[in-house]
Amino acid sequence: MVFLVFILTAAAVSSALLLADRKTIAEFRRTCAVLLAGDVLWIIFVACGIVFVWLTNSPDALSNVFLFGAFTSAGLEFLVIDGVFTERDWLAVTLAAVHPAATLVILRFAELSLKFDPLPAFFGVLSYAMIAAFVIILKRRKTNRGHSALSLFRAFMKTWAGGEAADLERIIADHSEEAQVTTKVARFQTQAGDVFLVLPGVHPGPFYPVGSYDLPGVISRAFKGQGAVMTFHRPGGHERNLATREETDRYATETKEFAKTISLSAPEASIKGPIQARIRKANVGATAFSTDIIITVSFAPLGSDDLSAEVETKLSRPASAAGFDATVIDAHNSLEDHQESVDSADPGWGQLFERMKLAEATPFRVGYAHSNEFGFGAREDLTENGIGLIMFETPRSKSVLILADANNAVPSLRAETAKTLSSLGYELIEFCTSDSHNLAARGLTVSRGYRALGEATPVESLVKLVADIAKLAETRLSQSSYGSGLLTSWVKVFGGKALEEFAVVTQSSSALARRYFRFATVSVAVLLVLSLVL
Repeated sequence: MVFLVFILTAAAVSSALLLADRKTIAEFRRTCAVLLAGDVLWIIFVACGIVFVWLTNSPDALSNVFLFGAFTSAGLEFLVIDGVFTERDWLAVTLAAVHPAATLVILRFAELSLKFDPLPAFFGVLSYAMIAAFVIILKRRKTNRGHSALSLFRAFMKTWAGGEAADLERIIADHSEEAQVTTKVARFQTQAGDVFLVLPGVHPGPFYPVGSYDLPGVISRAFKGQGAVMTFHRPGGHERNLATREETDRYATETKEFAKTISLSAPEASIKGPIQARIRKANVGATAFSTDIIITVSFAPLGSDDLSAEVETKLSRPASAAGFDATVIDAHNSLEDHQESVDSADPGWGQLFERMKLAEATPFRVGYAHSNEFGFGAREDLTENGIGLIMFETPRSKSVLILADANNAVPSLRAETAKTLSSLGYELIEFCTSDSHNLAARGLTVSRGYRALGEATPVESLVKLVADIAKLAETRLSQSSYGSGLLTSWVKVFGGKALEEFAVVTQSSSALARRYFRFATVSVAVLLVLSLVL
C-alpha cells in the first residue's frame, strides 16, 4: 500500500506541476527521485526511533518519530519542488504535503497502530520550517535587476536538465548591455567555390543551449550554400557572449549577408609568409594577404585559455607601423592548469612585422576540405561541425590552417599533428579550436563541464584524420582571388559587470548553502532527539 501511494502521489505531483507549467522539468522520473529522497530521510529517522525503542522500551517514541519524519520529509520535498520545479510557493507547499500525508494515513489505518501526539508534531513543524527557510533566504538575495539567486538556480536547472533556456536567457538579456563589435571576414574564391574565414567580435558560450553557445555551428549553417566557412576564436572572454539564441541567429545572418558584399582582388592575389616565430612562450604564425595580416597565437604544450581582448589592440599598433591591418586568432589549443598570457611589449612582435614587411609577395593557390567528407561525426569532444582545413600553396611550401569545432585541446595534439603533416610535406600554420561551448554542461562528464579535444577521441585518430583531410585539400588546390572586410555590429552581450555579478551571487549562495546545511543538519538532529525523549 505504501508503495502504491508512492507511485500515485508521484504521478499526481508531476501532473500538477505540468499543468502549472508546460515547460517544467518535473517529469515523473524526477518527481519520484524527490519523493524517494524524502522517504529515505524518513526511513533514517524511523530507524533511529526503532533503536531508541529497543534501548528504552518506550513504544510511544516510534509514533513520535513517524510523525516527526513526515514533517521533515515534507520540508525536503518542498525545498526541491519550490527550488527547482516551480516558482509558486503555495503550490510547492501543497504538493510537498501530498506524499507524507497520504503515507501517514495509510500507516495510521494499517496494522501499525500509531498514536500521534502534538509535541512531536510541533518539533516536526520546526524541522519543516528550518529546511524551508533556506528557500526564503535565497529569494532575498537578488541581482541589481531584481532576479533572486533562487530564480537563477531554477532557470539554470531548467536549462541544464530540460534544455529549456527561455527563462535563463530572459534573465541574461535583462542584465546584458549593448556593445559595438567588429567582425573580420576574409574571402577566398577558388574554382571549387568560396572559402570564408570569420573572426568574430563575439564569444561562444556560455553553455548548451544558451546564447551564442554554438556560435561556429550557427554561422556554418547560415553560410550553407554560400561557401565553406571557418569561424575562429579571437581574443576575449565570456563577457562577449551573446545574450540569446535569437541574437546569435541575427548576428550570423548579418555576417553572412556582409560576406556576400566583399569584393575580390584580381586573380593574381599574393601572399606573404606564412612566417613562424617563437615570442617568449608563444608559438606565433603570421600570414599576410595584401595589407591584411592574420596572426595565430598558441602556447601548446603549455596551458592557454581565453586571451585578453587587449592583445589584439596592442598588437595592432606595431603591425600598423609596418603597414598591416592585424587580426589575431587565439588558437585555444592546449588545456593545462597554469595559464600563459601574451607579452605584447616583447620586441619580438615588432621584429615579426618587419620580417613580414620585407618578405616577398608570391602568388598562391588554395584548397579546402572537411572532416564530414570522411564520415567522421560528432564526438564527446568534437561537435557535428567537425574539423575544417584550408591549405595555401606557394612556390616554396604547402601550409595548412586547421580549425576544430571544439573547446580547447590536449597539450600534445598540436605537436603530433605538426610532426605528421611535416612527414607528408605540409607545414602547420596552426591547429586551432573554435572554443565552441556546444558540448559544455551536457552532463556530469568532468568537473570542468566539457571534454577537451583529444580526451574522448584518441589523438592518433585525430592526427590521421587531419592528414587525410590535408591530402584531400591538396587535390583541390587552385588559383584564388582574395578579399576581406570589417563588419561593425551592435549586439547584446553579457558584459563584464553582469558576468561578475552572476559569479558573486552564485559563489556567495553556494557558500551559504554549505553553512546552512551544517546548521540545519545539527538543528534537525536536535529536534529528532527531543521528539523521541519528550
